[in-house]
Amino acid sequence: MGLLDRLRGEREGGDDTAVASLHADARAMRTTLGALHAERADAAPPGAEPDLRGIVRDLLEGEVVAPTDDVRFLIARDTDPDDFYAREIEPNWDGLDENARAAKLDGFVDLAAMADASPDALPRDMVATVRTKALILAWAFDEVHGYIGRLARGGSS
Repeated sequence: MGLLDRLRGEREGGDDTAVASLHADARAMRTTLGALHAERADAAPPGAEPDLRGIVRDLLEGEVVAPTDDVRFLIARDTDPDDFYAREIEPNWDGLDENARAAKLDGFVDLAAMADASPDALPRDMVATVRTKALILAWAFDEVHGYIGRLARGGSS
């Protein structure tokens, strides 16, 4: 496979091996999750955290164009959005404070980086799940605990 093919994200032999990376997918995912959140933010009570359950549902039900190959893969596998939220997002977000969320997120980002370094070491569905989970949690963390997110919700620094 040539350099231009890799840059375009094309695959040799039509296999479903992951060619994307957490780094490469972060911008597209941030844009998509931000847009999904913006649709809900006006209806949410002031200061509310993002509705991750609803965002995950819209993302995995195909309400928007899938921003990454991983999301396309999960949709093609008929991943149940509510099950994905309950297994992958809820225990790593709901009820946790900022430090606990950061610790969980760091672990998932490290696991995604290991998957990116050795793409054939883990099953495709596991890689797609870990990277998608890491990107959703990273976006949510920035939205809730980052300065812009705090200010947008009416909080101080």
